[in-house]
Amino acid sequence: MDRPLVLLMAYGAARRPEDIPAYLADIRGGRPASPELVAEVTHRYGLLGGRSPLFEITDAQAEGLRRALAARGLAADVAVGMRHSEPTIARVVAERAAAGARRVVGVPLTPFQSSLSVGAYFKKLDEAAGGLRVLRSGAWHLNKNLVAAYAERVREAFARVPEALRGRTELLMTAHSLPQRILAAGDPYPGQLQETSAAVAKAAGFKAFRFAYQSRGATAEPWLGPEAGDSLRELAKAGAKAVVLCPVGFVSDHMETLYDDDVLYKGQAEALGLGFYRAGALNDHPLFAEALADVAAAALAGAAA
Repeated sequence: MDRPLVLLMAYGAARRPEDIPAYLADIRGGRPASPELVAEVTHRYGLLGGRSPLFEITDAQAEGLRRALAARGLAADVAVGMRHSEPTIARVVAERAAAGARRVVGVPLTPFQSSLSVGAYFKKLDEAAGGLRVLRSGAWHLNKNLVAAYAERVREAFARVPEALRGRTELLMTAHSLPQRILAAGDPYPGQLQETSAAVAKAAGFKAFRFAYQSRGATAEPWLGPEAGDSLRELAKAGAKAVVLCPVGFVSDHMETLYDDDVLYKGQAEALGLGFYRAGALNDHPLFAEALADVAAAALAGAAA
């Protein structure tokens, strides 16, 4: 019996500052980025020590998934493929196919369905699959282990809030903005984010929460809102003294959490007089590994049914 490939699909990153132009060009469909954009992204990478932790984090997530599947008696070859950088989805699939793989379970490292994210990952996988049978992961934004992992991160952040501020601390859930044009096609992304945010807030013990988008692109078209900075200003105006920001739309630390949240939004919050406490990304949380195992196991079971 062949051992299936379970492929975790991530967005990608630049490993070194000199890789940034090629990385940005890949995101832009081969069009070179402007020198100004390259310089800005290089500056941001410099603030993070010149490199992204995404590769180490996704490798740890893959190892956690491998262990979780093995504990369930499921032997699988678990690998990571990137959409915009090495190791690419195409290269990993080709290598595993050459080694004898016949089935691949595609698991995008986002629980939120959108044609611009999950759809793009599976497009890459379908193009690379050749003769491999592709098994698609189903919806999992309300997976119990996923919600529990997010809730634990929120509680950890709230525990850092000084006792005197806890009664006036608000929970702000954020996710990556996407162009508003996805709404015309009935894209499930906004609704799933709201459902997960509500479930996480309840599990973490919060009676209410606010939701906002962050990290919007630089194009002139309208993007989903409200923007997180605007929400911070509204919270301060309403009398909040501290905010716990949970980047629920991200499962791994990268530029969006380490720069957009920990530098930009933290600075904005502190300028408004708000204490800022960012919930950690899921990264290698054991419950997140269990959530990934739930997803992969369900895809394999569905294929066998």
